[in-house]
Amino acid sequence: MPYLIGDNKKREYKEGASAVSNRISKMCNSLIDSNIYNGFDYSILDEFIRISKRVNIFIWCSKAQLPYIMNFFIVANDYNYELLVWNKTNPTPMCNNSWLPDLEYCLYFREKGVILNDGYENKSKWFISGLNVADKDLFEHPTIKPLEMVKRHLKHATQPNDIVLDCFLGSGTTAVACKELGRQYIGFEIDKNFYEIAVDRLKGISVQDRKAINKGQLSLFDEI
Repeated sequence: MPYLIGDNKKREYKEGASAVSNRISKMCNSLIDSNIYNGFDYSILDEFIRISKRVNIFIWCSKAQLPYIMNFFIVANDYNYELLVWNKTNPTPMCNNSWLPDLEYCLYFREKGVILNDGYENKSKWFISGLNVADKDLFEHPTIKPLEMVKRHLKHATQPNDIVLDCFLGSGTTAVACKELGRQYIGFEIDKNFYEIAVDRLKGISVQDRKAINKGQLSLFDEI
């Protein structure tokens, strides 16, 4: 789930990133455990840079994908970066011969000149909360992120009226965060079901509300 932030300044796309992404893709394709990388074409990282007026990007990824994405942005372009973490206080107890699945990773990259806002409460690299069960129930998305965490990221790294792109919008968390913070947003979602959930969510309608409306249990005035 990447969200990219733009501003009113134009930027030039840096040469050499494509070669690095091709190298990363070849490395990924050669891995024995290819299931980790199925469905993720690393050449999309070129597109993230190409469409960004200034590179200011958050990318949620698995632990296994960390070195490849970091290589692309750091080796090819020398961007500033941070590793952000969502620390879940009540992870699923799947710990047989392994560590608890209590962390999710978000890589943040920005080019020189991108300013981070003041505000001590928004600067922590950790966000600590329980599993996002309530939002999963409301919007039926399996990997939904806490709204307050996304809002913290955007408050720290964006300015009012900035345009934020989420090209994997899911149930619309990024768009809702932008709406509440006075940022503009563009979102893409290939899954029609999640697209409709996101549109409803921006109107304050949950999945349960929609089901009730469809059954005729709520009136048009309730939906408005």
